[in-house]
Amino acid sequence: MALRAGDPESIGGYALERRLGRGGMGTVYLAHSQSGRQLALKVVHQQFADDDEFRVRFRQEIAAARRVSGAFTAAVVDADPHAVLPWMATSYVPGRTLAERVAANGPLRGAELRRLAIGLVEALRDIHRAGVVHRDLKPANIVLSEEGPRVIDFGISRAADHQTLTMTGRVMGTPPFMSPEQLRDPREVGPESDVFSLATVVVFAATGQSPFDADSPYMTAYHVVHEPPELDAVTGPLRDAVADCLSKEPSARPGLDELLERLRTLPDEDANEDVTDDHGTGAVDSEGAVAVPTEVGRAPRRPRLPRRRALVAAGVAAGLVAAVAGGVVVLKAGSGSGDRPDARPATGSSRDASLPSGWRPWQRTLTEPGDDDVVTRVEGTPQTVNGLSGRRCLASGTELYCGGSGIALTRLDARGRVTWHRPTKPDALIGVVDGLVLGTVGRSDGTARLEGYRTSDGERVWKTDIGGADQGAVFRRGRQPAVLTQSWDEETFQAVDARTGDMLWSRRVGRGLTCSPDVVAGRPLADCRPMEDRAAPDTPSRLYALSPTTGAPRRIGTPNAGVSLAERSGDLLYLEQGDHDSFDYTDLLFLSPDGGPARRVKLPEGLSAQQTRPTLVGDTLYFVRQNGEVTAVTTAGKRLWSEATEVEWLGSPVVSGRRNALYLATAAGRVVALDREDGRVLWRGKARTDPGGVPAELTLSGDALTTVYGYDTVAAAGTDISRVSRDG
Repeated sequence: MALRAGDPESIGGYALERRLGRGGMGTVYLAHSQSGRQLALKVVHQQFADDDEFRVRFRQEIAAARRVSGAFTAAVVDADPHAVLPWMATSYVPGRTLAERVAANGPLRGAELRRLAIGLVEALRDIHRAGVVHRDLKPANIVLSEEGPRVIDFGISRAADHQTLTMTGRVMGTPPFMSPEQLRDPREVGPESDVFSLATVVVFAATGQSPFDADSPYMTAYHVVHEPPELDAVTGPLRDAVADCLSKEPSARPGLDELLERLRTLPDEDANEDVTDDHGTGAVDSEGAVAVPTEVGRAPRRPRLPRRRALVAAGVAAGLVAAVAGGVVVLKAGSGSGDRPDARPATGSSRDASLPSGWRPWQRTLTEPGDDDVVTRVEGTPQTVNGLSGRRCLASGTELYCGGSGIALTRLDARGRVTWHRPTKPDALIGVVDGLVLGTVGRSDGTARLEGYRTSDGERVWKTDIGGADQGAVFRRGRQPAVLTQSWDEETFQAVDARTGDMLWSRRVGRGLTCSPDVVAGRPLADCRPMEDRAAPDTPSRLYALSPTTGAPRRIGTPNAGVSLAERSGDLLYLEQGDHDSFDYTDLLFLSPDGGPARRVKLPEGLSAQQTRPTLVGDTLYFVRQNGEVTAVTTAGKRLWSEATEVEWLGSPVVSGRRNALYLATAAGRVVALDREDGRVLWRGKARTDPGGVPAELTLSGDALTTVYGYDTVAAAGTDISRVSRDG
């Protein structure tokens, strides 16, 4: 990233070349000394520079980093903690972080995984020898350099002989990679905590997920403290090694010397070589959230490790907060891609490294004119093809599975090549989970079948009858993947085992209702209205949360028409429209899972409820109007920016954290890129086909953007967003 207006030309005598990244605490620049040595120079934000307590913390960070040799870290070169804006310069370590590597290329395997694990143990031994406990070991703080993994960012570390909190009354860290004692009482954290975190990082590297992942940082923290790790996807001796490190009792964890010996004797082929076929991951947002697909409610979720529960009661989370030394919990969501700057030099080879392995730009026709009809337009307005999912193609890792709206079931690889093709033409695809692609096939009587196809060859392995072809969404029933479907009577909901097609439960929500199913953040929902009022747009909805295990309904609100978006701190976020004459969203509701009073946030005027479903990324909502205007609004109701893109009929956006950009596309395959900070147009691509058809579908993996578009001819294309010119 280039320097911006207001950035200094030099700091401490070091010339600044460009920005490497910006995090919650400061900005990091690529700088060079007078001799030409490249450095990463971190400058603290003004609001923290005025905080005496934070200055103490920053001095501790510098002291801790200086105590370590630098053989496995980024060595401190210079620092001034007393400057108006405190700063620290360290050796520049080119390379991707582990978070970026897994996001772009998927989990590590064999010898690569073994080398990472051994390198991290050696790094921690070096850190602990200096009397330092890192306390924030996570994928974003590990740079994969040519010499091996380097551990960076000592921002919340401390010397082992000091018990000072990071900041008074706060526990700081990233829950998926924190130890139980770090969450209970950070004053008691010792070297054993880093051993626990190391094991979570190794599991992440091997599977693409933390062993304690959940739908919110609070639920993840609860799992870390109270639940066993999820290690089903870790195999062989590696599983035994990490399981011992993940003991809840610090004294029961192996020492680093013992762990190093166990890993050294681990054969390369045993380093989690044989894991499940389905291990898709997505790009990781710079704020720690999975970037694509973003949280858009009905969009199919990526396959995840089996979870212990889809929803934990809000009271349990509150109890965990109360248990953490009575302080304020400062937690980051996601895989820990967090504040780490992009430390890669701007070379062609490093840009290529942000793409999935074997990827190159491509374009592929999926249907030709004369194939089965595809729903296109109503009075000139592009329409979503299918109700609940509306996806013609789903991404899982570097593979793309297509098969909705007249497209025969097909798998494409990272280069757009067809790896298998089946004559089956599902009406919609609803998910890829546990080695199966899930789709619906409609019948002439209006009912449908839900079917499961193997990801390896596309063969159907099971089928079961459901109510309609546009109904189906994946959720987790404990460790069991399931599909929420609906009966023909529109009042009865069913859960189908995603692995076998067996019926798990069937539950009638009420009588005299017409309902539609939804799954948000793994939570099954039913959005209902009285049958006699189904055509009245101003009739309040009856929104129910369904028990994942039994289907038992619990009413959580009666909002006006709108859309469920995501979960935040146990609450369901619901965008509500105004009265029946309004085509705009007017309020954001925070609905309590126990049905308590909703918290209401008033939204700015002019946020369209037509055509494109809003997208939530972090705490920012993105709204798209038919005329191409895109607006960013915080969940607190503050308008950040509005931009007229001059491109009409854009679909829902996807977000790249590494590029700090927003990408949208038309039905004709024309892509528009916007800056996330101010909304300005970065570039506009060219249309790939005639206007018309359904909104394009976008998927992002690293810098590889896949666009599915078209009407008579449905096609897909892969674009390297790092190499697109301003004019497309």
